[in-house]
Amino acid sequence: MKRLLLAVVALVVLVAAASPAEVAAVLDAQGYFVENGSNADPGAVEDAVVAARFEGGNLSVTVLASEPAGGATVFGENTLDEMGGVGTVFTVGPDTVGWASEGDIYTREQLDVATDASLDGDSDTEVVELFVATLIDQPVGAAEPGGGGGLPWGWILLFVVVAGGAFLFLRMKQSSKRSEAAAIESARAEVKKRLDDVANDIIDLEDDVAGSAIAAVPVLYESATEAYSKALEDYERAESPAQLITTAEALDQAIWQLDSVEALLDGKPVPPKPVKPQPQTPPPQTQSRPSSPGGPSITTPPRVPDGTYRRPNRRSSSNTTAILTGILVGSMGSSRRSSGRSAGGMFGGSSGGRSGSASRTRASGSTRMRGGGRRRR
Repeated sequence: MKRLLLAVVALVVLVAAASPAEVAAVLDAQGYFVENGSNADPGAVEDAVVAARFEGGNLSVTVLASEPAGGATVFGENTLDEMGGVGTVFTVGPDTVGWASEGDIYTREQLDVATDASLDGDSDTEVVELFVATLIDQPVGAAEPGGGGGLPWGWILLFVVVAGGAFLFLRMKQSSKRSEAAAIESARAEVKKRLDDVANDIIDLEDDVAGSAIAAVPVLYESATEAYSKALEDYERAESPAQLITTAEALDQAIWQLDSVEALLDGKPVPPKPVKPQPQTPPPQTQSRPSSPGGPSITTPPRVPDGTYRRPNRRSSSNTTAILTGILVGSMGSSRRSSGRSAGGMFGGSSGGRSGSASRTRASGSTRMRGGGRRRR
């Protein structure tokens, strides 16, 4: 059945290239769109978007397999309009790249410099990584800001300091290894149950997805399947609380994407992206509640905040990841970093030999900026 689904997606792409409206639906749901037939690595594109959004920007990325009419900038600007006109969209085509931005944190100069650096990318993935690395002035994937390579001595020194500190920390934590191992095993059992729930939901939705004519549905369903596969791989390799939390985050992504599929199939708006729950004060208290007669007491997980995203109860994996995260944080005493992700906008490219930009004032008083260039390869 999965082969049939992939064939349907490929047929849609071959018959007609994705429209701005279709791309906008996927960007609203997950922040990036990689069209079938491009040479971009979806995982690397997603990581680049996450890095940009963690720095506070409202960035979305589109990678197209065929050059859009009017160039990437025009396509991106039309997509940004479909998304409500707020954010920044970077679009990569086979010949051009470009951006459109409104109401975001980036300046025209920052976007132009990042675009100029991206034009030297040999692959679609490298174009995206060069753009984001230059935009946030931090390494992204294999790309350095401005396209520079090599590892600076400052980073080497930092690595030595961190490695030395980690060694001392591990020495100090020798006495707590047994209790941590017990906590991990308890969490692993809970993670496995959630993985089984998501797997069942993917199977349950398979026929509905295959019969849907909505372009975004198979894309989101396939993304959910990939997120589940990543979570399963993370689970099988997990040996620490932090690695199990990574699995929980991948599950959160898969469940939300399945919710988005279900919403689109029902003719409803895509649900808002979930907010990662964090431990609340006061800290959790220990209760004497043995798992078996004479067994050790366990730590009560912190209450999940009422404001966190609650999924519908139509599927077995709905409304579970926030609880899972609470269990992980409570039972292992770990703290988590909120990703700070937000829904993003889009951008497109023009056909100029060098990167350039333009702006126009909209009726609302905000300024729409756009720019792009032709890839140098």
